[in-house]
Amino acid sequence: MPPIDWLDTRAAQPDSPDPRPARPHAGAGAIEGWLAQMNPAQREAVLHEAGPLLILAGAGSGKTRVITTRIARLVLELGVPPSAILAITFTNKAAREMRERVERLVPVAGMWIGTFHAMGARLLRREIEALGGPWTREFTIWDTHDRTTVLKQLIRESGYDPTHFKPAQVGAWISAWKNAGGARAGAEALAAGPRYGQDQEVFDAVRERYESALARNNAVDFDDLLLKPLALFEAQPGLADLYAERFQHVLVDEYQDTNRIQYELVRVLSARHRNLAVCGDPDQSIYAWRGADIRNILDFERDFGDAATPVRVVRLEQNYRSVQRILDTAQGLIQHNRARKDKRLWTELGTGELVDVHECGDENDEADTIAASISTARDEGCSLDEIAILFRTNFMQRALERGLALAGLPYQVLGGLEFYERREVRDLVAWLQLLCNESDDLACQRALGVPARGIGEKSVQELLRWASEQRMPLSRAASSPQARALLRGRAKGGLEQFSGALEALRAVRTLPAASAIEAVITGIDYLAHVAAMEDLDQASREENVQELVAHARAFDRDHPGAGLLGFLQDVALVSDVDGLEAGGGSVKLLTLHAAKGLEFREVWIAGLEEELLPHARAVAAGEEGIEEERRLLYVGITRAMERLHLCWARFRGIYGNTLPRRPSPFLAELPAECLSGAPAAQDARVVLDDEQGGEWGEAWDAQEPQSLRIGDEVEHEHFGRGRVEDLQGSGGTAKARVRFALHGSKLLALQYAQLRPVGGRRR
Repeated sequence: MPPIDWLDTRAAQPDSPDPRPARPHAGAGAIEGWLAQMNPAQREAVLHEAGPLLILAGAGSGKTRVITTRIARLVLELGVPPSAILAITFTNKAAREMRERVERLVPVAGMWIGTFHAMGARLLRREIEALGGPWTREFTIWDTHDRTTVLKQLIRESGYDPTHFKPAQVGAWISAWKNAGGARAGAEALAAGPRYGQDQEVFDAVRERYESALARNNAVDFDDLLLKPLALFEAQPGLADLYAERFQHVLVDEYQDTNRIQYELVRVLSARHRNLAVCGDPDQSIYAWRGADIRNILDFERDFGDAATPVRVVRLEQNYRSVQRILDTAQGLIQHNRARKDKRLWTELGTGELVDVHECGDENDEADTIAASISTARDEGCSLDEIAILFRTNFMQRALERGLALAGLPYQVLGGLEFYERREVRDLVAWLQLLCNESDDLACQRALGVPARGIGEKSVQELLRWASEQRMPLSRAASSPQARALLRGRAKGGLEQFSGALEALRAVRTLPAASAIEAVITGIDYLAHVAAMEDLDQASREENVQELVAHARAFDRDHPGAGLLGFLQDVALVSDVDGLEAGGGSVKLLTLHAAKGLEFREVWIAGLEEELLPHARAVAAGEEGIEEERRLLYVGITRAMERLHLCWARFRGIYGNTLPRRPSPFLAELPAECLSGAPAAQDARVVLDDEQGGEWGEAWDAQEPQSLRIGDEVEHEHFGRGRVEDLQGSGGTAKARVRFALHGSKLLALQYAQLRPVGGRRR
């Protein structure tokens, strides 16, 4: 869970001391002992005192230790007050680890350590009313499920078909629009997105309604936690100066994953003192699809340095996680990227075994191969907790689960959001949100039906219409005699019961989180509601209710004083990686994206096939997309400590069709001296016997630029028709710049792009 500092719901008050018993901390003399245990590059990063600092931290290079020791030195030797330090990372898990490590070294009371979104939430809890809008400090944070629910209603109300204009797609557009900065910048960021050009009018209309719904419900969504603090600083320069003055040192981990808004927030908060230390690795930038901009770290020296205060660059290249063969495999792959800063990882952990490449018949054979090998590893004494199976896309999960289940191997699918997505948990959270924020109509709509009171969808819509006309929240309308008069029969009585329960429970918002949840469970007789469901999940639903109380009790213990509003904020900020449990004796199953920041003794990467990795959508995006996919595989490879296995299948069932597959071209980029297994991985050519479909060797020959000429008309699977404007390189490095009618100019790698001549050459 995030630390209490990040859950402070009080407004514009000085940081109060942590009420927990103080831990003994090290004195200033301890710094020398810590430095003695570090390598020279780590020491250089810790000892840098003032001015901008770029720490290029390779995978497994001990960057968290560097950041935490640097923070401790700022406090113990340089006399920086803890409240003048801001340290930001990307996941709750990483923030919790960072805080715990720092707390073992120095006092942390008043220090801001947490995620970007938690920082934004805290700022808004204190300052949102300065924006001058309808929001109060008790705002609700809408998650992706909430956003999708609202958008489905708004799309229908706007006269469009939700089955055609998917709420999830519109939600993704809105998120991209916000993360690109909103307004014109956001629109430009979307312009190249699928269908945006033809659906722009629909998107703009629904987005405006969605923003109005957020304001009306005193709610913000996840993206607003970044966008609104920046808007606040732009509207209130004095407030921006106040925070910039306060934070003498700003430290940002995983800087390669920052987007435009996060970049601007860092720039504003570090402007006064210019003591900005960022840590990251361009080779691990894998979140462009959600707005991350690798240029932030590539251009850091230009953006934050000048002649008077140049940026100091420190490279952490000694790896403490993996054996050398795994590092050499990763290096052989990533050196094919252009958008990077050069470094070469090395280790003292030994050479290690060759990387195994497995050629499988189909996805079931792949799953069985993996399961059989894991069973052998278990029999030889390897703990299942130390083994992970990584995959590129979620549809691959089913076959892998089947293989593990048939082999009798317990497994855990990573999914931190799963618990809070369950019906009974969302029911109770909706009640809690409504008690904290009476303007939250979305929470109120759910609470009206929990437990069932005969208030159907038609009655809810009638109440919403009347509340809108009266310009009042739905919860307030529910207690109005005029609103009750609109309903008949059981619905009318149900509304009276609801408003009575709501009024009786209002005081629970001041209680600790666990006490508040228990009061709601009792007040609405929720366990009886669960018992009445009479489904196969009834027992597990009751267990989940008790688990929610247990979560809240642990939260109250770890974060005294944060209260119910703090608990709800913690729930809203939970991330996938937070669901990964240590121990339990189970194989971990997760996507390559979710594996970032984790490590395992043995790693399997499944589905190393063309159009899966690199993914077809990334290939369609051109060279930048392919480089991101290469970085994604690099991240997967560097999760492995001792053993690494790479798998591909000759056939794979994809959305109901069994299709022939080709090995990923990335396999051909791996150093042959590091590999053991299928020849296809070593010579980048695949030959199948006649029964399996003939020879595929030709498929690996890159399309030479000589087969195309400037002016040729070509067709691309995703971009449609265009004309060749320029040709570059040859063989595997051949590229063509093509101007497409609908998507503009794209630089495409011919090895992947599969351009088809359509006749016609401009003379």
